[in-house]
Order: sequence, then C-alpha cells, then structure tokens
Amino acid sequence: MKVNQRILILCEGLTEYYYARALHGELPRAVQRSVSIEVDYSNKNDPKHLANEAVRRAKKAKKERNAYDVIWVFFDHDNNPHLEAAFAIMERYGLKPAFCAICIEHWFILHFEECGKAFPTGTQALEHLRKLWPEYHKTKSKPYEVLKGNLETARKRAHLLLENQEDGLPRLKRNPYFSMCSLIDFFEALREQNPEV
Repeated sequence: MKVNQRILILCEGLTEYYYARALHGELPRAVQRSVSIEVDYSNKNDPKHLANEAVRRAKKAKKERNAYDVIWVFFDHDNNPHLEAAFAIMERYGLKPAFCAICIEHWFILHFEECGKAFPTGTQALEHLRKLWPEYHKTKSKPYEVLKGNLETARKRAHLLLENQEDGLPRLKRNPYFSMCSLIDFFEALREQNPEV
C-alpha cells in the first residue's frame, strides 16, 4: 500500500463519523504520520447529497494539486429514495461505499448475536440493539471502542449473511447488507503497512 496517501471518509451522520474516527485512532502513530485521513460528516444526511459532496471535494482537491487517493462514502440505507442515484454517482467517480442496510445499528447487533432479520426501518433495528445494549445512544456511545472485542465475530456473521443471500439480487434490494467491512479491511491494510518502506 502506498505511503503518503490522502484519504477522505465522508460520513452520513455522527454515528458513522465517530466510528470512522475510532478506526483512524487505532492506527499506529507511524501510519498516522504517513497517511493523511480526513473524516468528516454532512449535515444533509442524504446519500445522493453525500456522494455529490464527495465529488465536489475530489474535484477541488485535484484542482489544488492535492488530490485524494481514496474517497469513502459511509452511509445507511434507511429506505432513502435516492440510493440508486447515490450509487451511480459513486461508481461514475470511483468512490468507495461503506454501506449498511438497513442501518449501522444492524452492524452493531452482529457483535452480539447472529441476526439475519430484514429490519423494515432503522428504528426497529435500533430498538432491537437496545435490548442487547441498553446504554447505546446514536451520538454519545463509542460503538467501535465498546464492540471491537467482537469485531471478528461480527465480520464473520456479516460475511455469512451476504453469502446466503440470493445471487443476482442488487445490493439496494438486500437487507441486511454490509459493505462497511471493506472500510474495516482498508484500515487493517493501512495498519499493516510499513511506513518506512
């Protein structure tokens, strides 16, 4: 992996923002010095707006001759009507999605139990999570820090859920669906890189 990368992670909301910041904070200091990672969030939590904002920032950075090497867009399904447009923008501009369906809380549930249930709304997933983690709060909890001991278990459960889904079903129709494991893999690859090479 290339040293002196510039990376942007644009998040839908505070929960995703805090999670991405925690992933960044786990990197060894040497890697943090050799890789520039900007984690930001948007006040307009609409995936299409988020994708367009990522494109705007990418163009601005390129114009300033300080282009991003990688841009992640971290967001939930949440039954948003603009998901298809958001994914089309991301694919067109080479942005990487860190995506949860129906919401990030379902990802957190996998740290406690196998749960292949298709939650119709984020509120229902949140209610289920609070049965397992009563102290959870969307903006005050520290989910990565609290749950990282079960991260590998959650990843295995997410992978199994994806393997057992119907082939050919578009990701927008899948529930549950998690591509945020790719973001975690990305951070693991950063962690393993040798900044001296």
